[in-house]
Amino acid sequence: MKNIIGILLTFFSLYCTADIVDQGPVSLNGTVSHVMYSEKIQQHFLIDIFLPQGYQEKKSEYQFPKYPVIYVLNSRPNAVMLATMRNFAQMNREIIVGIGYADEKGKPSHSFAAYTRDLTPNKDEHWMGAKTAGTGGGAKNFLDFINTQVKPFINKTYTVNKHNQTLVGHSFAGLFGLYTLFTQPDSFDRYVIASPSLWWGNGIGFELEKHYASTNTNLSKKLFLAVGGAELNTAPEHMLDNTQLIFEKLQQRKYPNLELSYKVFEDATHQSVVADALNKGVEAVFQ
Repeated sequence: MKNIIGILLTFFSLYCTADIVDQGPVSLNGTVSHVMYSEKIQQHFLIDIFLPQGYQEKKSEYQFPKYPVIYVLNSRPNAVMLATMRNFAQMNREIIVGIGYADEKGKPSHSFAAYTRDLTPNKDEHWMGAKTAGTGGGAKNFLDFINTQVKPFINKTYTVNKHNQTLVGHSFAGLFGLYTLFTQPDSFDRYVIASPSLWWGNGIGFELEKHYASTNTNLSKKLFLAVGGAELNTAPEHMLDNTQLIFEKLQQRKYPNLELSYKVFEDATHQSVVADALNKGVEAVFQ
């Protein structure tokens, strides 16, 4: 079993290095896809739902069991990857909700400009992709969309535990996870954050952490931080150093109810770390 899981991790790690272009329907058993539209963002979103084995269609608010929900940003490939690995290893005990993008006809699409816009807390006019992907700064609107449209729809449609919800993100989505943790922490109960782009916007992630610490004495959450040991660690990214630094800062705060864990995946790059970090991160925050 360990060898097969290793093969799956290797496959997905290689898969993550490719661009995501109109990837058609997800074919895993127990998968449903919905298209939602945000007026504020002016964007169609593709919401992929991966249901656990044995899931029964919701018929009542009093129906049991109620399943934990894991929200995964960048649904295709990341939510597909996580759902596939957990299903294959028979560890799928929760509903996985992937949030991605759709075109006006509801077909899967990928726009790095939309990804940049929605997952970054502030504008960064100096980053190397500004001319093609924009300067970002739309994280607040995206979090509002998740909290006011996506989550109420999931809560109404599926048999979920509203008090057992996890956010999973990598890279820009990892930065978004930290933004959520430090500005609206009660949006989720658990956070899995891999290779967060803490270099973005003059270190806005560190500023958000500092502001949270100045106005709060506790952070009652479970948080798993991860980074690849072979990630770019030179200016401006400093992926290893920055992830280590945010971990140390959170340690130093000594929040009494913060359950914090951190792992460096040796020899993993920014892309190849995704599969291991997400899968092991979910297991860590559910312990």
